[in-house]
Amino acid sequence: MNINFIKINRPPLQTKRLWLAIILLFANITIFARYKQFFLNEYNSYHMTIMLDPAGDSHHIGRTIDDCFERGLTLQCAEELKKQLELNYPGLRVILTRNAAQTVQPLQHANFANRMNIDLYLSIHFYHELSPKPNLYIYYFSYGNDLCTKALDVSFYPYEQAYIFYKDKTSLWANSIKKQLSQQAYTALFDAQGPYALPFKPLIGIKAPAIGIEASLKQADDWHLYIEPIIASLDSIITDYQQKESTS
Repeated sequence: MNINFIKINRPPLQTKRLWLAIILLFANITIFARYKQFFLNEYNSYHMTIMLDPAGDSHHIGRTIDDCFERGLTLQCAEELKKQLELNYPGLRVILTRNAAQTVQPLQHANFANRMNIDLYLSIHFYHELSPKPNLYIYYFSYGNDLCTKALDVSFYPYEQAYIFYKDKTSLWANSIKKQLSQQAYTALFDAQGPYALPFKPLIGIKAPAIGIEASLKQADDWHLYIEPIIASLDSIITDYQQKESTS
């Protein structure tokens, strides 16, 4: 009895590796496409993005208030603002520029804000108040000699003139915040000052509307008093912006 064996030509090892690489490539492409769509859907679900910048970092303690440092108080305030804002405004994303252990490099926040294409940047600062009544100062960036012409996206500007792109909206929103904080309900707590157009260093290089708030504290725990007024001062800005985004 004769048994004939059929010889099977196995693909060389290099061919197996090639096919395996092709399979892995297509698998990675599929996974990437799904994750990209997920993140796009998540991003598009937000109708506004606000970035909160608590002054200070792990190396810059800021000013002393009671037995506390400014860097810790501003971070506590920013974290509470983020919590309350996202709770009260669905579709609003709030980003903090730093955590407690982070060291900030020059222009790091500006680069972060510009990459994220945020809609509003709010820088928070505190100092110790010796006068009987606390004060809250409002700033936005300007050299006092702004260009009269409208900035175009195709134009190139140095980083220190990034504010020109939204200078009119920045001024409008800063004045809106001042108007809300000047209501009778808050004048008993503090005096709102400004807004002042100054070359305020924490706001340099930011393209989006950027506003600085510097509030005085008689005691370290007094930052809690500013949470509700600040949120109320942002209400019309957030509501109007989200309505326009949802209908566009």
